[in-house]
Amino acid sequence: MNEPTTHDPNRTDAPAPQDQQWLRERLSAVPDVVPSADLTHRVMTAVKREQVHESRIRWFQRAAAAVVLIGFSAWGISSWIPQRDTTVITLIEKKESGVQEALDWFCRTQEQDGSWNPARWGGDPRFEVALTALPLLAMRSAEGERTPLQQEVALKAQEYLLSHCDERGRFGPAFYGSSYTQGITTLALLASYQQQPDARLKRVLQRALDVIISQQQPTGAWSVAGSAQTDLTVTLWQREALQRAAQLGWEEVQPHISLATKWLNSHAKDLPHHGALSPGKDLDFFSLYVATTRLRESGDDRAHEQLTSIKQNLLEKQVQDGVDSGSWSPDDRWASVGGRLYSTAMASLALR
Repeated sequence: MNEPTTHDPNRTDAPAPQDQQWLRERLSAVPDVVPSADLTHRVMTAVKREQVHESRIRWFQRAAAAVVLIGFSAWGISSWIPQRDTTVITLIEKKESGVQEALDWFCRTQEQDGSWNPARWGGDPRFEVALTALPLLAMRSAEGERTPLQQEVALKAQEYLLSHCDERGRFGPAFYGSSYTQGITTLALLASYQQQPDARLKRVLQRALDVIISQQQPTGAWSVAGSAQTDLTVTLWQREALQRAAQLGWEEVQPHISLATKWLNSHAKDLPHHGALSPGKDLDFFSLYVATTRLRESGDDRAHEQLTSIKQNLLEKQVQDGVDSGSWSPDDRWASVGGRLYSTAMASLALR
């Protein structure tokens, strides 16, 4: 056995001569290796592959960081953007639902001949034509798509009204309320014509508009049939019919609209307004209809707030259960004339 070596502090790192001789012998015994011709190419390819791999890793790392950064940025920005008022969204949904329920009620209560019978719903039978025109107007004025049943009901009502127009263009029987019937029915058929233009319907409308124009007084107003005294409500209905006709191309009605507007402006203090619709006040469906129409036309922020308040109040009064579900109770001054047909149609129109 060899003796263990001891450390010599004077020894250097160079091997001893006998060690050098041994190393030369071992190296000479190693066979010669001839390098492959494409060794350099394979080495460089491997290097480049590794570089590409590392580059892709860095790209994904940067992309991930960017996604995180964008997510945090979007969250930060969205916290500064005003979100939609959920109260407004809820009101829109309730309004659309309320109108659809009212239209469904009309579908359930229509008579076989296309009319609605006022006597069944607390109204005056002499206003049957007008109280058929009002549900039709509500259906034609509602937003969104109509169901096949609603479309069928509207067409039946339209045919009923056309069959109750005489050769002169007058709708319904001659009595004190015929002026109301003329304006309301003409307006409803104009709404139908706007959605579905028809040559026959246009001819009837032309005669009906001629009747309205012939009954206008020199002051620009209209009166209740058989009376010389002007009437605000009748005038509002006739002017609205003429305005709809003007929108649809009846240019000859423009001077009559201007004359009626001038008269109404001189009686502005008598026009229905939102102040009459405050909580605790008696509900007046015609005032609701006129007031909401005027508020929509004004279009300012204050008007929007008033419209929201009116619609919320109105939706709270809609019947929710029973056979009358979807309708409004006839609790206003026109109850004995229009009954539930009138109140439901006018409430639906006010919710537009």
